[in-house]
Amino acid sequence: MTKQEFATLVVAMQAMYGKDFIGTEQALDVWYALLHDLDYQILSKVLQQYMLTNKFKPTVAELREIYTELVSPTISDWSEGWEQVSKAIGHCGMYQEKAAMESFDEITREVVKRLGFQNICLSENIVADRARFAEIYQAIKKRKRTEVNVESALPNLWEMVQNRLAELAQKGQKAIEQEKDKT
Repeated sequence: MTKQEFATLVVAMQAMYGKDFIGTEQALDVWYALLHDLDYQILSKVLQQYMLTNKFKPTVAELREIYTELVSPTISDWSEGWEQVSKAIGHCGMYQEKAAMESFDEITREVVKRLGFQNICLSENIVADRARFAEIYQAIKKRKRTEVNVESALPNLWEMVQNRLAELAQKGQKAIEQEKDKT
């Protein structure tokens, strides 16, 4: 997204939430650094959706979360993953672990690796296994959502902070030089 496109979105946010929505030029730069990697058209739809469903000002995190939900592949619910495991146990049995693992989606495969496919097959407490599966599945799902959401913004924010620190150092150096010239 270009700065011009971002400015269009800022105008919309200010119209909805007030002129002081973002505030300072530095705040505007931070918002842009955290959102500029997103597609303008999609972010525009996200903002419209947010404005229609929320009374309060959005945060960068809220906008990125909605954006991620729109663009990332659907991550199933833990119960769908558990259903895959149950079917694989019935179809493959404990001795065809490789075939079973290939039938799982990415998150289910990771959970089953942690729990052990044969351990699940031989378990005498399927209720406890299902509960552990759900807990691990939800943690992995949350981590993956965060990775998708944050991954592209972090390098840009780091670069922006480094540039801002360099600017401040230059201003400080100029101020010192001006003080020396006065004396």
